[in-house]
Amino acid sequence: MHIPEISPFSRLLRNALLTFLLVGTVALFSYGLHSWYREERDVRDNLLILSSFLASASQSFFDDLGNGLAPLGELLDQLEVLKNPEAARTHLLNFQSRHPQVRAVAVFLPNGATLINTALKPGEAMPDFRADPPYLRQLQADMASTGYYTVGLPEFGKAIKVWRFPVRHVVRDRGGRPKFLVQAAIPLEKEGTFLHQLPVPPNSFIGLLRADGYQQARYPVQDDASIYDSYLPGPAARMIKEHPDMREGTFSGASSWMEGDEQRLGAYSRLPVLDMYAYISVPKSYLVQRWWNHNAPILFSFMFFFGIFVAIAYRVTKREGLHSHELLDQARRDALTGLPNRASLHNVLASNISSASAGQNKFAILFLDLDRFKGINDTFGHAIGDKLLLKVSQTILPLLRHGDVLGRFGGDEFLLVLPGSDEAGVILITQRILDAFKAPFEIDERFLRITPSIGIAIYPEDGQDIESLLKHADTAMYESKRLGRNAYTFYVEQMGKRVRDRLEMEQHLRDALQNEEFRVVYQPIVEMQSGNIVAVEALLRWVMPEGKWLLPGEFIHVAEDSGVIVPLGEWVLRTACSQVQQWVSAGLDLRLAVNLSTRQFQDPQLKNKVLAILSETGLQAARLELEVTESVAMLNPDESVKILREFADQGIGIAIDDFGTGYSSLSYLKQIPADTIKIDKMFVDGLGSELHDATIVRTVVALATSLEKETVAEGIESREQYMAIQAMGCDYGQGFWISVPLVADDLARLLAGGTRLVALSGHAGSSVEP
Repeated sequence: MHIPEISPFSRLLRNALLTFLLVGTVALFSYGLHSWYREERDVRDNLLILSSFLASASQSFFDDLGNGLAPLGELLDQLEVLKNPEAARTHLLNFQSRHPQVRAVAVFLPNGATLINTALKPGEAMPDFRADPPYLRQLQADMASTGYYTVGLPEFGKAIKVWRFPVRHVVRDRGGRPKFLVQAAIPLEKEGTFLHQLPVPPNSFIGLLRADGYQQARYPVQDDASIYDSYLPGPAARMIKEHPDMREGTFSGASSWMEGDEQRLGAYSRLPVLDMYAYISVPKSYLVQRWWNHNAPILFSFMFFFGIFVAIAYRVTKREGLHSHELLDQARRDALTGLPNRASLHNVLASNISSASAGQNKFAILFLDLDRFKGINDTFGHAIGDKLLLKVSQTILPLLRHGDVLGRFGGDEFLLVLPGSDEAGVILITQRILDAFKAPFEIDERFLRITPSIGIAIYPEDGQDIESLLKHADTAMYESKRLGRNAYTFYVEQMGKRVRDRLEMEQHLRDALQNEEFRVVYQPIVEMQSGNIVAVEALLRWVMPEGKWLLPGEFIHVAEDSGVIVPLGEWVLRTACSQVQQWVSAGLDLRLAVNLSTRQFQDPQLKNKVLAILSETGLQAARLELEVTESVAMLNPDESVKILREFADQGIGIAIDDFGTGYSSLSYLKQIPADTIKIDKMFVDGLGSELHDATIVRTVVALATSLEKETVAEGIESREQYMAIQAMGCDYGQGFWISVPLVADDLARLLAGGTRLVALSGHAGSSVEP
């Protein structure tokens, strides 16, 4: 029997397939290993920053509470609490209400007898700790301490009936002998501990560890007695014991006392003053999940394209005479991504309209545009932009169903055709696409963040021909951008008018810039302790021909989308620098803060423009601070760090604006050469009413302190907010209570009266914005 020989072409294709498989497998393994080590390093860096953050926040918590006990003790001494303990109850309860983490306040004699405890009603029997030798020994040791306050070991509170630890202050007579001791009890159950309110990754263990290896506080806890009543030699305790001189470090491993005995990664940092260590750990599954979230699209894409290659190889081997252009129909495919091009998509739409109309079915189209893609092209070049487009297409393809079509419509625009999809089906697929964009895209060792704006039109409700469907999907896409980007929107009839209004607004903006209708106003920034004006922030206003003043929220999004923001932002910077230099020449010591928009930050000529304006106006670089929002800085973190360092090297200050409202990587935040962190108004608004907002502000201040950065609180609108922020240690503040933004002449008149703007009894400055 004759066995046909394998043709040279088939042999060549088979060898190519084997080579591709071998090289691809090695490359995939190498990539996986490299990305795993990189992910683990990033997790450890973040944990180390969080532990440092927790250490600073914990020290601030103890200092705030411990230092508050001292004036309380003096007051009790004046009230002669030793003679009449009940006379102190009102003051103890007032102290307790000002410190919500405190469950009870008590007063003890040096011999251990209880004078009063707010957890017990008048007349109830007080616990007698003289019959409890271990407790009495600790109490007397604290009595002998020379510290301003002491933090005791966790114990089961006999009065409050839960596990707690005490913070104590000793009141002494003139000879230095203890008269009595004031104690605040901090509960350790889930809803009481100060730890459970801090922002940490899911399934984290956080806590405070004493230098002797005993737990001071931990969250979460399943069994308090097993955690706080004995020495638990976990990986953090072992690391601290082996390296007592290290102020911070990382650890990994499992503890037999942890539920499930799971492997964990963690970090610890020593508190600045107290002999304790703050620690945080996450399960290794957290690292695995992060690695998977960041790399799954690449793995899926490899498998997808490998499958395509195998399928093509099989067909070519079976039909040797068939040429590649007959397989792929390259004339109707996008040369970069291999996706159907615009001409091919028109055929796909025509076919779907024909099928849907015959069967009275629906189908949907999704118009997808990449947000701020032009900035990436301008910053990194078209080669990087092309690779990003390819990576985007490779990310979306595995998310689609059989029969769905993804094509490149042109530039950074993609079109998806989803046969047989109703609104619910479209939402499911669209949400998958948005979720896939949460992780950054790795392009040539750069991690680029980009988001899509998606417009959706459904046949036949939103159009019965190709032109209408495309027009309405495009209109809905621009609505997604108007609403903040990184979103999807279904077309509705009213959108057509909004698109026309937007185009009119864009033209009005260009005319306004040419006709000099914009004004710069200046909002004073004060030093919180002295109340003196130390800087001004330049803000933009649009003065309409009829005299109405428009705030940026009414037009800035159109300026950003249209690109008008670039020349407009340059005008604001030049105008503000010139004005501040005039004030400096007149003898005033002021700095200037100017916000950079997303488009400006992505302008490759930004550095040259800023330096040229400083040279032109004569303003010293050290007097200028450029504000970049957290979300803008994290769009392309590596490039952001590079750009901001170039400004810092010139002596220009950097501020991170709206901190805490967007995505941030703490490891990148540590690298950014920012001098200042601005606390967003949304957190300041909740002070006095929202416990969580107070905790966030306090922890942001602690974080900034640990990173050696200054803080500015935005949106201060009451004396109470000012006093609260001042007490938290915030460096600077601004807001309508201090002063509204003022035109240059009004601010000059205000400065003529001196730079002291805030006094505890009230405040000066204009209360009416122009």
